[in-house]
Amino acid sequence: MKTRLMPAAAGPRTAWPVMTVALLLGALFAGWLYGWRVLDPASHAWLLYGDPAQHYLGSVYFLGEPWHWPPGTISGFGTATTSIILSDSIPLLALTAKLLGVPAGWQYFGLWLLACHALVAAAGAALLQRLGCRPPQAVLGALFFTAAPALLLRAYGHEALQGQFLVVAALALALGPWRGWPWTLLVTAGVWVHPYLAAMVVAIAAAAAGAAHVERRFAWRTLAWGSSLLLLAAAGAAYLAGYFVGSGEFSAGGHGFFSANLLSWFDPMDWSGFLAHFGRDVAQGREWSRLLPALGQATAGQYEGFAYLGAGMLALLAVALIAGVTRMKALRESAAVGTPSRRQWAFLLVACGTLALLAVSARVTLGTRILFELPLGDTAQHLLGLFRASGRFIWPLTYLLMAWAIASVARLPGGLAWLLAGLLMQGYDLSDKFSELRDRFRHGPPGVAAAPASPLWGELLGACPRVELLLWPADDQRWITPGLAAARAGVPVTPVLIARPLPAVEAQQRRALAERRAGLGWRADTVYVAPHEAADTPAAGGPAALPAEPPPGFVRHVVDGFDLFVPARCPPPPAALSRPSGAAPWA
Repeated sequence: MKTRLMPAAAGPRTAWPVMTVALLLGALFAGWLYGWRVLDPASHAWLLYGDPAQHYLGSVYFLGEPWHWPPGTISGFGTATTSIILSDSIPLLALTAKLLGVPAGWQYFGLWLLACHALVAAAGAALLQRLGCRPPQAVLGALFFTAAPALLLRAYGHEALQGQFLVVAALALALGPWRGWPWTLLVTAGVWVHPYLAAMVVAIAAAAAGAAHVERRFAWRTLAWGSSLLLLAAAGAAYLAGYFVGSGEFSAGGHGFFSANLLSWFDPMDWSGFLAHFGRDVAQGREWSRLLPALGQATAGQYEGFAYLGAGMLALLAVALIAGVTRMKALRESAAVGTPSRRQWAFLLVACGTLALLAVSARVTLGTRILFELPLGDTAQHLLGLFRASGRFIWPLTYLLMAWAIASVARLPGGLAWLLAGLLMQGYDLSDKFSELRDRFRHGPPGVAAAPASPLWGELLGACPRVELLLWPADDQRWITPGLAAARAGVPVTPVLIARPLPAVEAQQRRALAERRAGLGWRADTVYVAPHEAADTPAAGGPAALPAEPPPGFVRHVVDGFDLFVPARCPPPPAALSRPSGAAPWA
């Protein structure tokens, strides 16, 4: 007897005009928060610090090099071949920019910031419509998504991880009728943005496929073939982006340290304490909440699991829970026709709940206390190390909880007023953080590096085909200025920062650095660069001091506060030595 498959359910409808309005509001919020100058592709000074410098310089090298195979490969950024995924340069935009012929040095990260806030608002509006919200409530509720603290935290230098609209869009897809091609596009986009986001989208897609199969939307053979094709598309996208290129390590330590706390939704995090712990300027920071106190965390790495909902969102959640208890029958009867089925909810909750358990990790914490820790063998540790910053996996359940609370309150009498009151409370609660971010993106992050100002950089670095830094980038942010100069000159530079370097490769690079500082192994085709004062003081990142004079065959030039040791065989033209250094404008 043949199994009769049911046709795809009509499902809750989403109105594109509503999503468009939400998208525009999200874009306006981002423009207000970051300033419109970040959209200028020539404006890059705000990226010259910490992790963003790695992301930007990786894109400069990638856009300036000819195409390699696989397409995401970068050949000049570091000792070994690497890729745009290992430099965290957002392959989705990097590949697109290179196809369009965008010049090396132009940045697309500002456009990405705006797009992330706009798209998460649109995806949030779609998700709320899936849950039965009418257009006004869906638009108003979407603003909670575009200003979510979990999203705003990544504005401090994790641009790719601001692509959380992929997670919200996956939730909206999972609660609607099954369609294969949107999932293929969403998974591919996730792979080309960040592996953590890709993993979340794949987990939600699996839940949606499972629910559709149980509801007899398609046979198990179709499920098997579809899943195989989806995974094949993901693997192909990963290959093209350069996931398997270079000296990156798939697994790394840190599981249980970079976790989510059981109080993550309620804890606005002690931001001053966070800055002090990591040696940053406390005076530059403002706290996440004006209404609620920080509850404390068990490890310094639990910022990865930061998912504070905000006072306004917590108030709506409380209202929704109270209404769910006292008006259960009325709420069920007022639910819109075509809202997600129980099976869709069940599968999605299992997927999001499993990801949340992974976020909490084997070391379960409540505030500052470690409740218990499950013993893990070497194999389990290695597997969990694939996603060591597991706290990020709290995002799907966080956004699903937000959507449920907003939709539940929206169905109450006066629901629109409730949502507006919650949004105003949310804005007041986060207002100090809004002010900090506005100031940060308009006047520059603290400790931002200076861009190369003197024309001598181009003359000196262009004379030799290779640049080697006499400092360790992970320990000394001053690598950014000569790194950018090398990128502009189109010559390879080493060492640099990449994501998850192989321990053996890193150890070899550290040994080479120690030898160069001792004056050993200098090459006649390489310009060596160090901070100017390092010639007379111990070098940053190690006990060895640089030689007061360069080895024989090298000429020392001081440019913008750096010593450039240039082989005598490739001196700059004499005219260049008389040029003034000039001043680097804030771009």
